[in-house]
Amino acid sequence: MTEDPDPPDIFAVLDDEYARDILVATKTDRLSAKELSEECNMSRPTVSRRVNRLVEQGLLEEYTHVDPGGRHFNEYEARLERIEVILQAEGFDIQIDVRPDPADRITAIFEEMREG
Repeated sequence: MTEDPDPPDIFAVLDDEYARDILVATKTDRLSAKELSEECNMSRPTVSRRVNRLVEQGLLEEYTHVDPGGRHFNEYEARLERIEVILQAEGFDIQIDVRPDPADRITAIFEEMREG
């Protein structure tokens, strides 16, 4: 995952209809690649390629899920919250908001508890 989203790279990813469909599908629920394939009506290889790009850009979070039978698989959840583009005299002002990384959220909670 990239530290700070790079607008041209984000726009290139979002130019793909499949990637947008994956983000929409994972906005409220964590879904596996199989579930995304069914929900978004796309092949598993298509899901895999898009998921990899979205994770790489920090727009999608990947979690490992273990079912009761001990089988491991990944689930995905959208991190992208908002993109704002404002045209100004000097050029474009672009703000990309993503939910914090889960590990960073936990660290921030512990730091607040220590300080409080």
